[in-house]
Amino acid sequence: MKHAATIRAVLPPIFLACILSLVFLLPKHDKLMEASISPDMPLGYTLPGWRGVKLQESELERNSLAADTRFSKAAYTKLRESLDAPRGPEIVASIVYSGNDMNASIHRPERCLPSQGHVDLHGRQTDITLSDGRRLTFTRLASRTPGQGPGKPTLQHINYYVFVGFDSILSTHMGRTLRDMSDRVLHGYVQRWAYYQIGTYWGGETGIPEDLADTQLRRLISELTPGLIDWDAMKNESKAREGVF
Repeated sequence: MKHAATIRAVLPPIFLACILSLVFLLPKHDKLMEASISPDMPLGYTLPGWRGVKLQESELERNSLAADTRFSKAAYTKLRESLDAPRGPEIVASIVYSGNDMNASIHRPERCLPSQGHVDLHGRQTDITLSDGRRLTFTRLASRTPGQGPGKPTLQHINYYVFVGFDSILSTHMGRTLRDMSDRVLHGYVQRWAYYQIGTYWGGETGIPEDLADTQLRRLISELTPGLIDWDAMKNESKAREGVF
C-alpha cells in the first residue's frame, strides 16, 4: 500500500515534466516568411481596361494600426468600352502588411468598418475565378454608411478580402489564426501575413446599381490578383485551381 501511494504521488510531476520537455523538441521560431503578394499595384493604364491611381492610406488607418504596418493602396476605374456603357464606381484595392505584432497590424474589416460608420455588416464566403483560371475563396462583406445630414445620402458598400501569407491564402480570420498557430508549432516559422481587400460602393445618389458595382468589383479582382501573388510560393498550388485556399 505504501509503495502504491508513493507511485501515485510521484507520477503527476513526472508526467508534467515529460509534457514540458516536449517543448525542446518543437521547431525554433527563427524564420520570418514574408507574405507572397506584391505591393506594386499596376498604375495608369498598365492593367488593360482599367485606370489605376496610387492612394495614400488615411490618417485613421495609419493611427489605428502599429507603426511598422506597411500599406499599398490604389483606386481603379473601369474604362468604358463604348459611349453608352454605364459608368461604374471607383474601386479601391488595399494591401496591409503586418508588422512584428500581428494583432496590432491586421484587423478583419468586421472589426474596423464599424468604427468608420459602417452598419448592418453581412459576410459570406464566395468563390471568384481569376483570369488565369485559378479559383479563390474570398469573404464578401456588405455594409452601409447612413447619411449624416443634408446632401450626404446613405451608401451601400461591398468588400471582398483574403489573408495572404508566405504559402497560404485564407479567406477567414479564424482560418488564418489556426494556420498561423500550426506553422509556429509544427513547422517552426512565422508567416508575415498581408490583408488584401478590394471594395466599392453603390446606391444613394450615385445612380450605380448593386449588380453593376459587384460585377465590376469581381472583374477587377479576377484581372488584378494573378499578377500580384507569387504562386510558386503557395502551398499545394494545384489545389488553388480547385478553390481549396
